[in-house]
Amino acid sequence: MFKINNRRFKAILCMLVVIVAGMSIPAQAGIVKTDIVMIVDESGSMSNVHSNLGNSIGLFASILQAGGLDAQFALIGYGFAGDNIRLLTDFVDATTFAGFTGDLYSIGSNEPAYDATAYALDGLTAESAGLSYRADAVKNLILFADEASNSDTEYDANSLDGLLQQSSALFNVVLGGTFSDLLTLAANNGGHGFDLNELNTSDTNALTTFVTNFAQVKLQETLDYCVANPNDPACVGGGTDPVPAPWGLGFMVMALAIMRVRK
Repeated sequence: MFKINNRRFKAILCMLVVIVAGMSIPAQAGIVKTDIVMIVDESGSMSNVHSNLGNSIGLFASILQAGGLDAQFALIGYGFAGDNIRLLTDFVDATTFAGFTGDLYSIGSNEPAYDATAYALDGLTAESAGLSYRADAVKNLILFADEASNSDTEYDANSLDGLLQQSSALFNVVLGGTFSDLLTLAANNGGHGFDLNELNTSDTNALTTFVTNFAQVKLQETLDYCVANPNDPACVGGGTDPVPAPWGLGFMVMALAIMRVRK
């Protein structure tokens, strides 16, 4: 009968550990790209919101980046009487985006939130934003409004829901009231509703708390989208697929194995 002494058995066992450790470990396999469009009400009560949006976009972006997202930002204003729905900037980085928030007006009255959201997805027949979405990025739309949608000419809640789903766009709302149709749209399209009053504040600590929570939820929504849609071009290569372990880890395990055999 074949016999193996205890010393040799330990050596073989430890070498097996080295081999297994060198095969694969769960790790972040890639960055998930996301194109975020902020659709902002330009009515008279939104001035402080506009300022806080510009002042906090850096924190928002840094949390997304730390969580594994490559985010870029576009800005649409709606409700300004001179140009009811308008593109202020195509996709840019957070610092550049912050500068464009200063171009938001706060003197509008009509608030066609449905049409403005459709505009962001090139769904309006009257005009198009023509945003340069990346083909391999998750679409994220965020609506900031202190009134329910009104004065829309082309879209209602049902038709906008169809456009969002056709476009595979995530939708979040930051609202100054309980506007059920907008909240339902967010829930139907991978998003959540947030309280606009928490953004419309002069308390710096409260603003930081809100933005941090908002960014963390937005990050998780985007990652959850890729879990549910692993074949989406934006999600291929992202997530926690097995990737080769660093050689440094293998050498560390090998050293521990040798030390154990010597003992």
